[in-house]
Amino acid sequence: MQTDLAHCLQLRFGRSFEQPAELSPEQTAALLRIANHTSHRTWSDQAISEPLLQVLTACALSAPSKSFLQQADLIRVRRSDLREKFNQLIPSMPWIADAPEFWVVCANGRRLRHLFARQDQAFVNEHLDALFNASIDAGLVLMNLIRAAEEAGLVCCPISVIRDQAELVSGWLELPQHVLPVAGLCMGYPQSPRNPVPRLPLDASVHQDRFDDQRIDQQLAEFDNRWIEAQSASTGKPATAWTVDKQKQYSKTQRPDWGAFVRKQGFSTD
Repeated sequence: MQTDLAHCLQLRFGRSFEQPAELSPEQTAALLRIANHTSHRTWSDQAISEPLLQVLTACALSAPSKSFLQQADLIRVRRSDLREKFNQLIPSMPWIADAPEFWVVCANGRRLRHLFARQDQAFVNEHLDALFNASIDAGLVLMNLIRAAEEAGLVCCPISVIRDQAELVSGWLELPQHVLPVAGLCMGYPQSPRNPVPRLPLDASVHQDRFDDQRIDQQLAEFDNRWIEAQSASTGKPATAWTVDKQKQYSKTQRPDWGAFVRKQGFSTD
């Protein structure tokens, strides 16, 4: 974990940063905690207290919400037999079974539709934007939960792979129509610190007035070099270029049945 904000961001993005003069020490420390974020996959044995979990979920659900529709829910997977199902769902990710806490973040379009159903009114917004609204609300709550957990000294690992088995997960959690599992989340106290991993250069993702990716190949090559250097230093082994690894990962079809599942749950993709 880095202790200097400018140095931390330099390691992330491969360019120098100036310390903003207007930031107080407290503000700098808060931004450093954000900049230091990294997913963890090993946990200490320390349990998370119930009062802390209540505070964390309340903070998570304080996230911005589209039109104040509040279309995100959190499900704590606590029952031992149900937890074991998730533990066995993805054998390649043993950190799920090891994590003290496992939660599922859901997009919930059900409550909004209920407002209309109880008044015998038709819901006239049954189209793709309704799916986006609920899903984005869920994504914001997921990030808020991660940020809240990290402020409390915990670490996390999001698990999007549960959508590979969305039908199965939906059945386990008894998700009704218009509720979707967006991601799982492992939470616990860290076993050891981790340094943040590099990101694409800022000018690849931050644009002025218009989208511009004319330098994309140069930016990707620069990032590959930093990625390989960082990974090799971390593991002591030769590393694969990020571009090669991601192209390989997505050369296999992923979640081709997701659209069918979403429609089965009652959402329109039109």
